[in-house]
Amino acid sequence: MQNNPFEKLTFLSEAKKNKLQEYASLLREENSKINIISRKDMDFLEYRHVAFCASIGAFFTPENSAKIADVGTGGGLPGLVMAILWENVQFTLLDGVGKKIASVKRMAEALKLENVVAKQARIEEQKETFDYITGRSVCSLPEFIGFTHKAIARGKNGSIENGIVYFKGGELEEELKQRNLLPSKIMKLDEFFADENFLGKSIVHIRQSVIFDFYNRRK
Repeated sequence: MQNNPFEKLTFLSEAKKNKLQEYASLLREENSKINIISRKDMDFLEYRHVAFCASIGAFFTPENSAKIADVGTGGGLPGLVMAILWENVQFTLLDGVGKKIASVKRMAEALKLENVVAKQARIEEQKETFDYITGRSVCSLPEFIGFTHKAIARGKNGSIENGIVYFKGGELEEELKQRNLLPSKIMKLDEFFADENFLGKSIVHIRQSVIFDFYNRRK
């Protein structure tokens, strides 16, 4: 797979794959300056991180008018990857670590991604709302929903209803089952990549209407 890390991303053009490779090269350079990704993962960066995040393109497609916030973006995973996939969609990349956001800004500029705004900020501080909020193993999914739900806009501005799209590991938390905050869509990444290294990893979608219903019941 490492000979062609983007083999499973058949929905992408060669131009997009080349840009993802360019991003990976920039990320390697940035990682040599600050610790964004574990050094032991650098040999598998294109496959286990970049292609892994790009698989979101098989999960859903936003409309060009959509606004997406990537919370805890780190080095732009999955935020910069999504910005490459969908260059007409507006992305706000958020992280609490200033050095990481500075790195993201440098990479976005080098990649000529005009659809990216990167901020050292918390999602709770944003005055605007977003159609989709994404994250990659930032924290437990119940916790992630808890501090992001107020920033989700109502409606459907893509192939799935507005809401949270989250890369997670492990089984669905019992807390979500008890609250009936169940995903409307799940993509198992070990099956998508046909790779047991991704066993237990998935992308899940929690609909805005389900989240809003839960928090309205609590009032």
